[in-house]
Amino acid sequence: MTRISVGDASLTNILARQGADLRGQVQRASQEVATGRHADIGAALRGDFSPLLAVDASLARLAAYKSNTADAAFQTAAQQAAISGLSDLTSGISTTLLGAKNSTPVQIDTLAADAKGRLASAIGLLNTQASGRAVFSGVATGSVPLGPVEDMLAALQTAATGATTAGQVSAAVSGWFADPLGFGAFYQGGGPLSATPITQGEAAEISTTATDPALRDTLAGFAMAALLDRGVLAGDATERGRLAQQAGQQLVSTEDARTTLAARIGTVEAQIEAARSRNSAEETSLGILRSDIGSVDPYEAGTRLEVLRSQLESLYLVTARVARLSLAEYLR
Repeated sequence: MTRISVGDASLTNILARQGADLRGQVQRASQEVATGRHADIGAALRGDFSPLLAVDASLARLAAYKSNTADAAFQTAAQQAAISGLSDLTSGISTTLLGAKNSTPVQIDTLAADAKGRLASAIGLLNTQASGRAVFSGVATGSVPLGPVEDMLAALQTAATGATTAGQVSAAVSGWFADPLGFGAFYQGGGPLSATPITQGEAAEISTTATDPALRDTLAGFAMAALLDRGVLAGDATERGRLAQQAGQQLVSTEDARTTLAARIGTVEAQIEAARSRNSAEETSLGILRSDIGSVDPYEAGTRLEVLRSQLESLYLVTARVARLSLAEYLR
């Protein structure tokens, strides 16, 4: 019977290939023990990636909601701060304006200068930007909604040309703010923002712009008094005092509207916060599930690593013995 044996070179090649294969398996097993995750997720899932893809799609959706809720929360907080600032500006002068009917011309002039400064501050509040976006400009987030106070007062002074009484000036101011070609043209923003999706099947309404009646009427109150600083009704101390008084009445009348607006935005803030909490809880649950899909049994992985190490050590012993074979060793 003829004996067929493997030559030294062939045997060495076979052992080398086996060694390379075992070293690769040991490396993968070591990685799995260290990370707790399968080195080859495809093999672990037997080629069925649908569970993993479904979890990843849900996580991607939650990431989008997370960005939306963060932006929405930032914008509503900025709007609330601006409205609160408007109320502070109003409370600091409205009572004094209400009593201006009996004030001296010098006192009226002082009030007028104060009102102009507060109007400029009010415009600045409505031009508030958060993360580079104007929060009262609607869809036109890249531009502030209102122009300089001097431009507004110049337009109002033109609208009040020919007025000789406080009532006429007040009517001209109210008309300009209600006119699409007046304040509507002065407004540099865009239409209201669309509702922002913040969680599955739910969206937040962040549609407030500087054209909101509560904000517009507050500006009108400041503007009535500020026009006195530009010489409106000059020479008629009585009518100037009446105009200042009417400006105070206008500011007081806007208080309820601002409170209602702040409450409406506050409701949206609460909605956003609730959505953030739900999304965060869902994200945590999905993260755990995704980790479980790709995780390995630590005991099984450790046992497999020890078996592979033992096989590799045995192979090294065999390889070492083969490497020592020679004619001298054979004849000895």
